[in-house]
Amino acid sequence: MYKRMLLPVDGSPPSERAAALGLALAKRLSAAVVFVHVIEPHRYRELRDNQEALERARTVGKALLEQWARKADQAQVACLTQLTSTQPEGRPGVAEALMDAGVAHGCDLVVMGTHGRTGLPRVLLGSVAERMARLAPTPLLLVRGDGLESTLFRRILVAFDGSAYSELALQHADALAGALEARLSVVYVVPDLTQLYRSAGRAWMFTDQAQLQTRLAQEQAHLRKQGELILHEAAGRCTHAPAVHTVLREAGRHLIGERIRQVAEEEQADLIVLGTHGHTGLRKFLLGSVAEDVAQQARQPILLVRNPAALTHPDASHLPPPGER
Repeated sequence: MYKRMLLPVDGSPPSERAAALGLALAKRLSAAVVFVHVIEPHRYRELRDNQEALERARTVGKALLEQWARKADQAQVACLTQLTSTQPEGRPGVAEALMDAGVAHGCDLVVMGTHGRTGLPRVLLGSVAERMARLAPTPLLLVRGDGLESTLFRRILVAFDGSAYSELALQHADALAGALEARLSVVYVVPDLTQLYRSAGRAWMFTDQAQLQTRLAQEQAHLRKQGELILHEAAGRCTHAPAVHTVLREAGRHLIGERIRQVAEEEQADLIVLGTHGHTGLRKFLLGSVAEDVAQQARQPILLVRNPAALTHPDASHLPPPGER
């Protein structure tokens, strides 16, 4: 499973909540943690002297890291800390600084907090999570600042559609469920062909509405059967989770993401696992997609698992599925 977690901290409530959850998860998995604070002097704009602002930022950052190092020591979790900056060597931003730290320390999971006001475009430290999802070679666990009470995961839900992206998410969800002895639910949402036909402009192909409805009903039934088969095969590939439950749900006139959220509530899931394409970053993947609604509305933490083949960072190494190290 995960061996070393990157926990960015900036002192904000969402960051504190995510770091606490990450520390508890690391203890349960016998993993090490790396607390990283990125110095941002612009936060101290009231100080007119740039050097004074920089020193203040360093002082606050060091104190924050020392605080979390003590917590890790009390929890008996191996810990490293790093104080870094966005300014040296022309580094463009916080996400890049965090990513460099994660790669340097060999981290295989990032745990970050989100404000949860309007979804991922409004994440902790600006748009850091969006860039981390595009650049980092690791899964990203997002913890909402206003979500469910942070506890170790007992019920995990993974969205599965048979694609390579969801297959990798299934592997991570299964391994995590096994390590935490958690119940794993696998959900497949059958898309509504009526909506697909209309959005694709294909309804004109049928001048007879009765013929159209008959054809749609036949194809919809085929999709349901296909979904049942996909779920059956997915459950068979879960070899670590102590209990696996499959859920087939029709989208109907609802968004697929909405259905996933509904199932998460019904299953009382405290973690949702989703695969991402990762070609152009989380923002591209989320906006107008299934995960947008899940990320913006779900109360649960969300584990985003990228496709390793889509990594774009030159220093990123391809990570094997958890448990195959």
